[in-house]
Amino acid sequence: MIFKNLVPPEARDAYIMDSSAGMMAATMSGLTVPFFPIVARQILHASAIQISVITMAPVAGYVLSILAAHAAEGRAKKPIVVWVNIVACSLLMLMMFAHTSAVFVTIIAGFFILLAMSGPAYSAVMKEIYPSSSRAKIIGYVRIGMVLVGILVTAIAGPLLKKVDYRYVFSLAALFGIGSGICFSRIKATDRSGESSVPLHQFLRSAWLVLRDNPGYGWFCWGIFISGGANFMATPIYVLYQVDKLHVDMVWASWFAIIAQITAVFTYAFWGHFIDRKSPTLAVAIISLVFAFVPVVYCVATQAWMLIPVFILFGIINPGYELAYISGVLSYAPPDKVTSYQAVFLSLMGLRGIIFPFLGSYLYQHHYMSMHGIFILCSLLMIVSVAVQLVGHRRFPPIERDI
Repeated sequence: MIFKNLVPPEARDAYIMDSSAGMMAATMSGLTVPFFPIVARQILHASAIQISVITMAPVAGYVLSILAAHAAEGRAKKPIVVWVNIVACSLLMLMMFAHTSAVFVTIIAGFFILLAMSGPAYSAVMKEIYPSSSRAKIIGYVRIGMVLVGILVTAIAGPLLKKVDYRYVFSLAALFGIGSGICFSRIKATDRSGESSVPLHQFLRSAWLVLRDNPGYGWFCWGIFISGGANFMATPIYVLYQVDKLHVDMVWASWFAIIAQITAVFTYAFWGHFIDRKSPTLAVAIISLVFAFVPVVYCVATQAWMLIPVFILFGIINPGYELAYISGVLSYAPPDKVTSYQAVFLSLMGLRGIIFPFLGSYLYQHHYMSMHGIFILCSLLMIVSVAVQLVGHRRFPPIERDI
């Protein structure tokens, strides 16, 4: 297994199974995710609102994650991750019946919403199986393996989808997602942290109060809420701009995904080392500043190839965000409150993912703002988020607390 010898011996077995599960998940994602919005708009003629649903779906389940976190309290976390992922991926097999945009979007929404609900339990498993001193780095190694697989699969999937009906390709991809869940089930993890007897209303109240009682965590969450909200506001407009203005097709979508993935191969290792040595909050501030340039590139792009810098930036940004989000939450959370801290974080992320895509679509469809106006607004909001993150980092730096 790639990078196995760089992983501490006590975490090596978990790393091997985590990597295997990740590469199967990457196969599923490479066959599907980059092409969902293109198929929806180009083939099924989905509306701007339906594109917003696709944009919102990956994080909509996060709003319900606080209920999932409560259900996970005092129970084994790994089986929750396994079964939620298997059920979610099984939904993709229904793509065989997706002849209309409404059915297509509904299946995608169900898939992503279920998948997102495993987040709190997944974070608890990561905290259990990987040591804090090298956690971000190890997770980065897992993601590099996933990206390498994703590059190969996406390169095949773009031309494949021009010849084979998307319904067959997406249904086949579901089998790899199910296999990923089975692989993950072989990780040795027994964490049952939390108190299962706490009533739901009390759990919800105490979970949300952490934003007040742990101010550093609050600044961390709100900074990400602003930057992510700006990105989600622009995302459905990005899709409309790509397809309607720049005439991006399946092949271009494939190339864009590959470019981002190739860049990510090099940046996962960097961000893993940076976050372990420095701070996840500082990493988020730097990444948000870089992210502010993405809408600017869209403002000046007049041909599809001019978006290549955007996907290079995504290859830099997304690995950093992913590792910093996980490490940031775990660095603030006491060992017995990992699921509740993660649930609050994910709930905020879900709220931004539900609100902002529709806000962007509404502003554009009702002619309150042009595409370029939305892009500029989003860039400014990302800069504001940098200031929020830096203030929180300076006043309340996170301190990792190991189990």
